[in-house]
Amino acid sequence: MLFMKTVPGLAETRCLSCDFSSANMSGDNMPQLGGIQVVKVSQEPGRRYELDEESLARVLLRPDVRNLPVVVVSVAGSYRGGKSFILDFFLRYLKAPRDSQLSTQWLGEEDAVLEGFDWRGGGESHTKGIHLWPEPIIVTIEGTGEKVAVLLMDTQGTFDTESDMGDNSTIFALSVLLSSVQVYNLRANIGEDDLQHLQLFTEYGRLASTAEDKPFQTLLFLIRDWMSAYEHKYGYVGGEALMKKKLAPKPTQKKQLREVREHIHSCFEKLQCFLMPHPGLVVADEKFRGRLCDITEQFRVSLLELVPSLLDPNNLTPKIINGEKVQAQGLLEFFKRYVEIFNSDDLPEATTIFQATADACMMSALREARECYETKMDRYIHEDQSVTTSMMHNWHSAAIAAAVALFEGKKKLGSQDNVAAHLEDLRKELGARLSLYLWQNDAKLRDALSDAKKKYEETVSAVCQEQTRLCLHKQDLRKLHNQAVEAALAVFDRTRTRVPHDLDSERKDFIQNLERSYEHLCIVSEQNNRTAILESRDIYQTHMKYAGDQKGVSSDELKRQHTMGSDKAINHFHSLRNRRTEEAHDPDEERLLEDIQKYFEDFEKTNLHNNLLAMQVAEYTYNNCVFSAWGPQSCCFHPNALEELHKDAFDRALQQFLKDRVESDQDDYKDKLIANLKNRYEDLQKINDFNNNQAVDHSFGEYTRRMDKHSQPGLSSILIAPFIIKLHMLMPKYHEKAKTAALSMFIEKRRGRSYHDDRYLDGLKTKMNEAYEQYTQPLQALIRELGLQHLLLSDLHQNT
Repeated sequence: MLFMKTVPGLAETRCLSCDFSSANMSGDNMPQLGGIQVVKVSQEPGRRYELDEESLARVLLRPDVRNLPVVVVSVAGSYRGGKSFILDFFLRYLKAPRDSQLSTQWLGEEDAVLEGFDWRGGGESHTKGIHLWPEPIIVTIEGTGEKVAVLLMDTQGTFDTESDMGDNSTIFALSVLLSSVQVYNLRANIGEDDLQHLQLFTEYGRLASTAEDKPFQTLLFLIRDWMSAYEHKYGYVGGEALMKKKLAPKPTQKKQLREVREHIHSCFEKLQCFLMPHPGLVVADEKFRGRLCDITEQFRVSLLELVPSLLDPNNLTPKIINGEKVQAQGLLEFFKRYVEIFNSDDLPEATTIFQATADACMMSALREARECYETKMDRYIHEDQSVTTSMMHNWHSAAIAAAVALFEGKKKLGSQDNVAAHLEDLRKELGARLSLYLWQNDAKLRDALSDAKKKYEETVSAVCQEQTRLCLHKQDLRKLHNQAVEAALAVFDRTRTRVPHDLDSERKDFIQNLERSYEHLCIVSEQNNRTAILESRDIYQTHMKYAGDQKGVSSDELKRQHTMGSDKAINHFHSLRNRRTEEAHDPDEERLLEDIQKYFEDFEKTNLHNNLLAMQVAEYTYNNCVFSAWGPQSCCFHPNALEELHKDAFDRALQQFLKDRVESDQDDYKDKLIANLKNRYEDLQKINDFNNNQAVDHSFGEYTRRMDKHSQPGLSSILIAPFIIKLHMLMPKYHEKAKTAALSMFIEKRRGRSYHDDRYLDGLKTKMNEAYEQYTQPLQALIRELGLQHLLLSDLHQNT
């Protein structure tokens, strides 16, 4: 189904109760159902139309409505065309909840009676004057949050048995002046009489309008009972195609028909067309009450497309006059002003605006002007004589001036715009006739110019040879142009009556034409030079891509490739030229070289980035290799083991860096990587030396802690001779246990292979041996001081 959809929850649509609710309606002049009649044809002498200001004020001056912009949707057309019927579906949509509007539910129940504007079947006109629905529908525009009041307007059917042309014109004019969307309700098709009536009605409305541009907003041709869906589909798509066919002005049309269409286009800002099927045969039954179950499915589908397209919050068209949105209270003033205008004597009777008399006067004046032009030109031109083109133009201008003066001197009926349009058409028509008079006189001139131009083009084309495009140095192109002009003028002068070149305007024009051709050639050659530059740049870039897009190359290799790529690009550029220039200065080649240099700088940056990235990856490889073997930060290596680890990590890093890399004799980035890894190794050596010394210190501390525990007894114990002797005897054992624990702690800190020559381990052993001497010397001195040497010898003898 074709109908508009919006996001639920973004629009607020509500129908507000007003003074015309059933509870408040009272009085003989207030209808119980349908809209209220706000404009009617007056029966009083001296007045044409009456405005029910009191009823209109109740609708438009309500506190919740008066300051809101209004959207006025009006339906007009011939009587018994179903205008009120379609308006009631508009009303049903506006009164429906938002979620129903976003689906098909707003159409209502199958057996629900269609209510709203009063309508009925039959052959008699029902709606008189202009009716307005008394309940403005307040709608919140999605996105902006602006609130507008939607008003539905029903108009008296045209061409009934009770209305004259003046009433028809005025009611339609009021409708189109006051509405923001005017629905023109038609049966079966858009007829030529429909368009002519529309021209009459809108012209009458234009007379009352003060708009400087197009006086009316949107016009929708609503074609009811469309019977040719095989030709144009129902809905807007088929309607658009039908409208283009019916309303498009065509040069082959008669002038009157073309003017009708141009007039309609000039009146409305927007034109639309919608094709609807017949609602079904049941509608002709006197018992038909608009129930959906009695309406065809195709008609329902059309309603689902048509109604939201006009009344969905996203699609509402506010009423605008002189560029400003009209509020409800302002619309009341426009109602009053327009009715006053149509009641006044300021406007002519509608039946006299486009009468045949005005057309006849206009056609007579145009005919006499044409005859004047032809008489003047026939007097100047003779069959056996030819004149210069400039003289022919002078005669032509004089004849047009005489024809225009004659036309302007005639008294004519119609608006000034209409007169000005006919005068403009006359000027165009007479201007076009010059070509007929010039054709024979200029036949030889045209042939000569054609042959000369052909010679010019052959001379230019010859330089291209097998190439299909012109591509030259600017100075070479100027030389080629001068050569081609000389050859072309030689051909032209052989077939031209000898006259001084400075007096031969056609020859001057031809030279200027060739100069314009040269300007075109300059554009073509410049474009082809730019193309040649682009192609040559692409060749350079393609050549350089492999270096810049991969891991990078050395600076020397990049420069070598740059030189090779530049040579390829320059050679390709010269191959695209039609001829190699001898000019010392070639801006296009210099531009190419400048572009290549810029690209090279970009490639240098890219290459630097890629090399630095490759170096970074290689250094990561080195670090990962080292750290995977290192373990905790406090660990240490034998210097030789660290050197082996460095060599292994170095080889892996270098292998990673050189993977897929173009080899080069001199690779500055490789050298830099090696230097970085060397510096890294030096840092590792310093850290390793520090960690080895820390391991020696911690291990030696463990040794002293254990020795202190055994060698420092209490004061009372040290005075006991047996204890002193026993401690002296156990000190070597304590020394070996503490030494073993210290060496074990040191070994735990070590990583990598062990080597026989280990200055850190040897230093630890030396420190422990020296410490042992410090522990034993006080005991020996104490034994000597206490005279316990004999006990020491006795114990040694017993132990032995």
